[in-house]
Amino acid sequence: MQNKLLKPRIPSFENKFLGFIEKHIMVIAVFLISAAAIAIRALLFDHLSIDAYNFLIPWYDTLAEKGFAGLSEPVGNYNILYQTIIALFTYLPIKALHTYKLFSCVFDFLTAGLVAYVIYKSFSKRPRLKALIAYAAVLMSPLVFLNSACWAQCDVIYTFFCIFSVYHIYQEKYVSSLILFGVALTFKLQAIFILPFLLFVYLYKKRFSILYFLIIPAVMVVLSLPGLFMGRGFKEIFTIYLKQTSEYKSMAMNYPSFWLLFKTEGLDSFYKEFSTVAILLTFAVLLVLIIAWLKKKVAFTLENVLIMAFLISYTCVLFLPSMHERYGFIYEILGLMLAFWFVKTIPLLVLMYFTSIATYSNYLFQLSTNSTVLCVINTLVYVAYVVYLSRQLFKEKEEAATVLQDKKA
Repeated sequence: MQNKLLKPRIPSFENKFLGFIEKHIMVIAVFLISAAAIAIRALLFDHLSIDAYNFLIPWYDTLAEKGFAGLSEPVGNYNILYQTIIALFTYLPIKALHTYKLFSCVFDFLTAGLVAYVIYKSFSKRPRLKALIAYAAVLMSPLVFLNSACWAQCDVIYTFFCIFSVYHIYQEKYVSSLILFGVALTFKLQAIFILPFLLFVYLYKKRFSILYFLIIPAVMVVLSLPGLFMGRGFKEIFTIYLKQTSEYKSMAMNYPSFWLLFKTEGLDSFYKEFSTVAILLTFAVLLVLIIAWLKKKVAFTLENVLIMAFLISYTCVLFLPSMHERYGFIYEILGLMLAFWFVKTIPLLVLMYFTSIATYSNYLFQLSTNSTVLCVINTLVYVAYVVYLSRQLFKEKEEAATVLQDKKA
């Protein structure tokens, strides 16, 4: 009797409140994470980067002055689709800087939701918890909110469509995958880092015609129709990217490229000597990877699909010339996703993110960094990823072969 009297009692309304929290804990967690992510981005919305001051805002002002008539000629070096979207935003009562950032931040949440969905559908053990962690990891990644909310860049937009495209490839939805890739490429040229993976799938699966790749330019044309109607030339849809590739003639543009192992100063003259070498080396490394995967006939599981897309995009950015620090955004998100299957890669992921954050900080906040050290770290991380993930790709086949031999014995 005495024990019952000493037992603490919770008021009924409080008990109901705690029961509500327990029942809806996942929904509450998503709400709190989303609120925190919004708060972080709101605090960064007024940060004016050099890119925004010199390029984005002047482009916006030009379109605001000319309206849709401004689509008749190139404004800046973005493609027709993005230029059309900015032209639409000029009619909204929002500051120029905020329109760029708001658009990209919407895709922060879409990308986090997509990654969470893929993780949720891929695991039978605690899928909701893992999906929640994935959602939080994307939204709270400094690379993500610095890119969109601080820098006003749009890398998360084309990355969203690239990841969606890769997921549809895994599901063998080839038409929709190529449509999604076409959308990604219409937003930004850097989506092309996924193209070698799509070509590998064509060679490996033999399930669709090479003519299907015409879907990509068809999508680019359709999404550029507003500009075409206003008088832009058909060729501009594609030549604008050729101009971009010829605009920067340096072996590295604040990205810890493989080539910084050899030279960190005078990169413009280094470009003249070694740019073609860099392209050929990139092609050779990709060819070795693709031939190995074809010969080994790797299983087409989701984790293997993500591994191959990750390694191909990482290879392109590490070895190609004229890479900016933001161009690793695709493989950085793919690397985050792979950590759910391969926990041992988390230290590599941390080092990868460390190098990228350092390069971001160098540009955004003028913090001095040692490019040689970052280059060494980045190259070693790449090699470690290639070695470890290649073993994982071939592991299933080796285990199946061992089981078969045991049965024969």
